[in-house]
Amino acid sequence: PFQFRRRYDRRRGIANLADSLFVTGPLLHFSYNVLESLIPVSGASSGLAASLAAMTQVLIDDFILDAFFVGIMFFTTGIGEGYKFKDIVKQVRKDYRGAVRTSWTTSVLLMPLEFTLFRFFPLSVRVLGMNLIDIIWEGMVSFLVHKRRRTDDNLEERVQDMQEMLTADRSAVPAH
Repeated sequence: PFQFRRRYDRRRGIANLADSLFVTGPLLHFSYNVLESLIPVSGASSGLAASLAAMTQVLIDDFILDAFFVGIMFFTTGIGEGYKFKDIVKQVRKDYRGAVRTSWTTSVLLMPLEFTLFRFFPLSVRVLGMNLIDIIWEGMVSFLVHKRRRTDDNLEERVQDMQEMLTADRSAVPAH
């Protein structure tokens, strides 16, 4: 049956916040500075050149950087939530492609807003605007990253419950 929420997972929230503040945020800021130095929007010779540069930056951000950040998110949040490295690797193998596809879908939906930020706003405002957009992106990707973790955790809990029930049933049966 469908449930809205069992309860807020504080450890997951802290892991996502730490990823955003200490890993993703600084790397995005650095990446946007590099993109602006390689493909300048602000110093473009014409409106068309600036629009082309902005669109190129958006495409690089959405299709190359996002795939990289999805992978990072699996590891940083997994470590922050206390999962073993081998379990995180196993989950990445299962879920990475689906999470990247969702990331790309979300990015395509947000692309007009991103293009506006990249094209018409200075770099400092662009980074702030993209951080706000990333709240939506992070929410979608976080849902997918944690979807299987919840399922796997619930499965483990159910297996443990069944093992405890079987053990209790055996001890209740008198010996011949």
